[in-house]
Amino acid sequence: MRKSAFTLACCVAAVSQPAWAAQMAELDSTVVTATRSEHNLSSAPASVTVITAEQIKASGAGNLLEAVRMAPGITLNGRGVGGRKTLSIRGAEDRHTLVLVNGKRISSTDDTIGHSDYQYGWVAMDQIERIEIVRGPMSALYGSEAVGGVINIITKGPQKNWSGSLSARGDIQKGSGGNGHVLSARVGGGLGEMFDLQLAVEQLRRSPTPRKEDRRLSDMEGHDRENGSLQLGFTPVEGQRFQLDLLHSNEDLDRHQNTRGAAPFYLDTYTLERRQQSVSWQADWTHATTELRYGKATFDVSNKRNNGVAPTRDQRLEDKTWDGNVAFALGSRHALTLGAEHREEYLENAGLLGGSDDVTHKALYVQDEISLNDSLSLTLGARLDHHGIFGSETSPRAYLVWSVTPELTLKGGYGEAFRAPTLKQISPIYEGGEGPHTFYGNADIKPETSRSWELGADWRDDKSAYTATVFRNEIKDLIYTRLINKIGPRGFYQYDNISRARIHGLELSMVRDLGAGFSISNNLTWMDARDSDTRDRLTGRPELVITPMLNWQGESLTAQLEWQYTGRQWLTNSDSQLERVSGYSLFNLSAGYQVNDNFKLRSGVNNLRNLRLEDRSELYGYVEQPRTLWVGVEANF
Repeated sequence: MRKSAFTLACCVAAVSQPAWAAQMAELDSTVVTATRSEHNLSSAPASVTVITAEQIKASGAGNLLEAVRMAPGITLNGRGVGGRKTLSIRGAEDRHTLVLVNGKRISSTDDTIGHSDYQYGWVAMDQIERIEIVRGPMSALYGSEAVGGVINIITKGPQKNWSGSLSARGDIQKGSGGNGHVLSARVGGGLGEMFDLQLAVEQLRRSPTPRKEDRRLSDMEGHDRENGSLQLGFTPVEGQRFQLDLLHSNEDLDRHQNTRGAAPFYLDTYTLERRQQSVSWQADWTHATTELRYGKATFDVSNKRNNGVAPTRDQRLEDKTWDGNVAFALGSRHALTLGAEHREEYLENAGLLGGSDDVTHKALYVQDEISLNDSLSLTLGARLDHHGIFGSETSPRAYLVWSVTPELTLKGGYGEAFRAPTLKQISPIYEGGEGPHTFYGNADIKPETSRSWELGADWRDDKSAYTATVFRNEIKDLIYTRLINKIGPRGFYQYDNISRARIHGLELSMVRDLGAGFSISNNLTWMDARDSDTRDRLTGRPELVITPMLNWQGESLTAQLEWQYTGRQWLTNSDSQLERVSGYSLFNLSAGYQVNDNFKLRSGVNNLRNLRLEDRSELYGYVEQPRTLWVGVEANF
């Protein structure tokens, strides 16, 4: 399934056909994340977007956030350190997005290891077959963290015939600093009749971007990252597969800074080590399929600073997960999935009692995909989670899909989700004060829970595709940081709950063939996010995001122009008051030339107008890369 979906998308993009043909194939590809079973995108019981390998390469994306930021429902939040930013799905926090690699969770670092964006650098971009984004709560299948949605990174699957690829890209920024390169290689194929192997490596270098007003400081931190992955499969008989997966990433983040404008200036370096190991057994028994997996994800971060400045404390996050499921038909109209999960979470941090803490998560879940008739299907699901500190939580879900005509599909559903506080947030003694602010734990903090509704329509014919979805998400006990004191520029915050938050909005997507090789696509997200009790706006949620794209495809040459508009939003100023800031636009231009079947050239310019967010408002907690020219080459064999 994974191989066929990827092959279809790549073949359509490579041959001389109108650009809309490739986009239509992408819009109705096969997806698995919504139910753990295969569905066409148009009939999947959820709001799902697929980002293909070709789209990732065409954009020149260097990490997960850059790859998905044009998708509907995605907005950006600042982390206030070194230009870091995180993504949000439908206005939920970044911590409410569960990130998976081939269905296996990776350690979520944001709000666990500082206010970070470290969760976006796990997988080499060249190893990705596609990215599936499910918008809306998915705790019924995946448990904690899936409040806003799920992002599943699906890597290239097993194959018997040996093939590989090499790619290189160079980046040149306006002014000095910010330059870099990406090198990647991938090879895979069969080892005899029973084994197959996939290997991928990637090296990314990007120097820090200096600050315009004082070049001794960095606006954006530099990246020095190396990724490697190995996948070894064993198929002793047809329908029985064992697989070993290894991911390893080392990364250094460098930035030049000082302490609130005072000497000394120093080099601040964070060293990150990401590791994921898993083994799995998938079996097809004709009338049922089963899957058993064990996975371990580890994240280590350390810091060093020169000129006598004290570093931040070392931290380590580890997840060990055992999970399994069985899927089978019950009669002709029911497809049942039953599953269980056991996860052990461990955190090392000197601010915790004894320097570390841990908690165990256990879960049982059931899903029933019901065919009510030839055009109407209902998906019901529920998951019972038991948290070692907070006890049990049940997350139900119901979703209806009606194929009204071959062109029109109506969808709608309801789901509940939850997220347990991190081990830092619930610690009564935790204190983190190495950065510009100090944060305290809170033993009385409660888990976040949500209830969400959505209703959508999907229309497609041989020339166009249109989707529209309205949604509403009510989050109870939303965790935030409450200002309790301020001494000079340093703020002192405690983790606390907002009793109720409400986010509702509208998503629109379209693709349309314009003829002569041209096509246009556009995604629009409108949101209204508020504290339900005070009616105050929730910060960091743009009211409107629009991402149009104009594509042209000739026989060998392709080109695309992107416009990313992020509308007005409310942010907190230095006096802890809400302030509305203006929106901004980014324009990116890229092109590709297919030299022959095995060789392709790409180039592009990101941030064509060289927009600087600080010129719009000093309250933005992140920066965008200055105007950057990139040139790349790909070879397949």
